[in-house]
Amino acid sequence: MPQGYDFAIFGASPLAALLAGLLAHDHGRQVLLVTDPPSPQRLPRQIDVALPFATRPQSWRIVRQAEADTKMLLRSVDGTDRLGSTAVEIVADRARTAAALAHVSEMARGFGIDARGGRFNRVARLEGEISLKESKVQIVEPSSIGFGPRDGKAARLTLSNETVEVGQIVLADDAAILDRLPEPDRPPLLVAQPMTATLTSPAKRLPAPVMRYADRGVTLAQRPDGSVLGLVSGTDSVEARLASCLPGPFPLQRRATTHFSRLVSIDGAPVIGRLDPTRFFVIAGLGDAGAFMAPPLARRLAGKSTDGEAAWFATHDFVSDREAIADLAEVVA
Repeated sequence: MPQGYDFAIFGASPLAALLAGLLAHDHGRQVLLVTDPPSPQRLPRQIDVALPFATRPQSWRIVRQAEADTKMLLRSVDGTDRLGSTAVEIVADRARTAAALAHVSEMARGFGIDARGGRFNRVARLEGEISLKESKVQIVEPSSIGFGPRDGKAARLTLSNETVEVGQIVLADDAAILDRLPEPDRPPLLVAQPMTATLTSPAKRLPAPVMRYADRGVTLAQRPDGSVLGLVSGTDSVEARLASCLPGPFPLQRRATTHFSRLVSIDGAPVIGRLDPTRFFVIAGLGDAGAFMAPPLARRLAGKSTDGEAAWFATHDFVSDREAIADLAEVVA
């Protein structure tokens, strides 16, 4: 075990694993990944597709480049079995959302995605766990970690009863932020939103493998056996909103259901940066495309951002005037 680490990455998402691996291997840093072991029984909490629900060309540009970098990375580590493509259909019920969706479709076409109305074809999708078994990354479970007082610029963690110094602690997914930052310490830009994940028995074929009902707060993903993973935001009328999106036949058996929380930004734009006074580096609000953002995030943390990336990150931190980057905020139902 090293006496210290450049980064401690907290998170169980593909983004957290990819970020840790990139920092260790591409940027030569000592990295500790604090994560729960993968469980095949755990329902996914997000559909990882390289499709930002965004109207800003700057965000589309950075996600498309990040997608290309992620594909190259997975090819280099024989991880292409984790990467596929899918059709995504977004449904708008309200006129304002339909107008925004038309703009998103125009952005998508401008950046090379086959988009027709609310349907987006051949969208990159990441599925399954990202393995770091052969990696230089040190992996530990959250239960083995304790926090000590900061020592100047370095944070102190206790690991297996030993104190180690860490240059930067990174909270790389919603669960890590919610676990490590009590509500009074979270920036007011971020709101915790209750979520329900459920897996149904096989249903009729959906119009697209991934369906997103923006105004109902429902996302569906159909599996090869016909079963459907449903992610529903909020607590009001969860069953009714979910049923309104499913194709039947009814009643559909529930194979599993779980409840959790996610973080959304009140202005609809990602929130990324170092948070005072904890000095945690927080990554939130990236939405469905978050897993593909590991390459530019690794460059940001390693101090090697391109000029375009540096400009984008500078406008998406906690202290910037964010009026110029406000985008499509998630519906809280």
